[in-house]
Amino acid sequence: MKTISIDYGDRRTGLAVSDESGKLAKRFRTLENREEEVLIAEIQKILLEEKIALVLVGVPVGLNAISEQTRKTNHFIMSLKRTINVPIESVNEMYTSKMAEKNLFDAGKRGTEIRELVDQEAARIILQEYLDKNVK
Repeated sequence: MKTISIDYGDRRTGLAVSDESGKLAKRFRTLENREEEVLIAEIQKILLEEKIALVLVGVPVGLNAISEQTRKTNHFIMSLKRTINVPIESVNEMYTSKMAEKNLFDAGKRGTEIRELVDQEAARIILQEYLDKNVK
């Protein structure tokens, strides 16, 4: 069963997919987020092409209050649920962007390379953590 994870952002949305066995996450693609309907249509197309059975969406959960980004992400999830016919789960993505930046830096990426890959890497972290906890 293939799973996709989404790191939703105001400007860019990172995607990661699992392998067929559902054990290993890999960076997949970064989509520009200019218009919600266009973004959702692109995601819908990817779900069909990749034969995705589960969608994970990272939700930034802070320590205290619900942030503006949390509200935007929850709105995106509701729009996605109205459009696609694949199960969607939300997962906590607290600190994944910082972890992604560190992973990429440690892998020798710098500047522009990090900016281009950070959203995908954050999505990969979200997905790999989910797979590690939920796949036997």
